[in-house]
Amino acid sequence: MTTPDEDDLRERARTHVEQLPAETALGNPDPAGGVMDDPKILDQAAEEEDQS
Repeated sequence: MTTPDEDDLRERARTHVEQLPAETALGNPDPAGGVMDDPKILDQAAEEEDQS
């Protein structure tokens, strides 16, 4: 088995990062799963669920 060269690894990594959602590429993925709803509504629903 041959070792991939540095340029190949760099290109593969760049391609992989380009395919990630912006939040994930920056290292802070959206915990709500990327929904388009108002985050305040999601937070309120989570609080209500915790209280139940």
